Amino acid sequence: MAIGRTAKCLAIAAVLGMVLGVVAPAGAAAGPMPVEQTAQTAPTEIERCTAITESGEYVLADDVANASPTRPRSGLGACIAIRADDVTLRGGSHTLAAGPGGEPGVVGVLVRGRSSNVTVTNLTTTRWGAGVAVVGATDATLRNVSAVNNLGDGFFVENAPGVELRGGEVRGSNTGVFLRNSPDARLADLTVADNLAGISVRRSGGATVSGVNASQHSQFGLAVFASANATIADSSFAENGFADVALSRAEDSRLRNLALSANSGTEWPLYAAENSTAVGESVAIGETNLSFEVRDAALDSAVEAPPLPITERPVVGDPLFALPTGEEAALTLSVTYTDAAVEGASVTEEDLSLWRFDAGEGWRRAATTVDSERNRASATVGNLSRNGTVIALVGKGLAESENRTE
Repeated sequence: MAIGRTAKCLAIAAVLGMVLGVVAPAGAAAGPMPVEQTAQTAPTEIERCTAITESGEYVLADDVANASPTRPRSGLGACIAIRADDVTLRGGSHTLAAGPGGEPGVVGVLVRGRSSNVTVTNLTTTRWGAGVAVVGATDATLRNVSAVNNLGDGFFVENAPGVELRGGEVRGSNTGVFLRNSPDARLADLTVADNLAGISVRRSGGATVSGVNASQHSQFGLAVFASANATIADSSFAENGFADVALSRAEDSRLRNLALSANSGTEWPLYAAENSTAVGESVAIGETNLSFEVRDAALDSAVEAPPLPITERPVVGDPLFALPTGEEAALTLSVTYTDAAVEGASVTEEDLSLWRFDAGEGWRRAATTVDSERNRASATVGNLSRNGTVIALVGKGLAESENRTE
């Protein structure tokens, strides 16, 4: 049952410390002679790998297949390297493909150096060391750019404040999106699936992730490391090996309108550790909708909850399981219920309360506040058991006086 997973959790959690990006910091990019745009109204067409060194608008005229640009002695090689401010590269829904096998350290598109206000749109990259790399640039935008079956990361972003990744698909990579030292990043409307890891946000305060579907990763769907004030909203996560959403040294995260998986192969829908704090609003774990304030605790559905020894006390909805991940673990929880669930349990709202089960303590009632207008039952569940605490919303059974109140 869920309580027996503590040792396994600690072993798997070590994975969260890995640095998953395989792309080195950028230096000079190798490639053919650069394209320079003169004053003109029509965009400059690009037909092959090149370097863009002048501001302006460029368009990829056709697919680029089996490209094999070389890698310099230091830094990254690239098929298309952008080294200028105020550049727009329109991909025209074409594909940049490396030769069979690709080469580590050579990327499809590289936005590098001190360039700013660069936009890349409607492009797919495949078989590169990383599909797209943004390194050292400011306010770069990737819109409807996809990275499929690349050797390392789908998108590699480092030292790039204000980057925006919007639209597109990332599959078959090491890490789908690897973001480091890039404050105020915005990720929206992305499909990130079937990578070793989904989205990794590292030392990038103020990141916003919205409209993302992250699923089928061996490690995590989204992890936030050493980054404060992250916002994760309007997104869904499923079938991610260790965690759907993992927080490590992440303070003041805000989670809103999330669908997390339950009983689908994911070890933890939500895992917060190492002095991580988060406020959640309308976060669904399976069929259970929650709001919460959490510090250093992991949350999951508890389908294998111990049976209630109190006769005729029905459970409303699915129980939860909370495991502390640090000495200062804390959880304040609101569980949303439906009128149909209350009616199906043959109880009334006035009968509802949250109960907890701890190994060696049995079931105890938590001091509960019921908001009938919002269909919420709330309680602070302190002193989580080291082996985990099961929390259930239940109706009235035997007299409350026969049971201990927390």
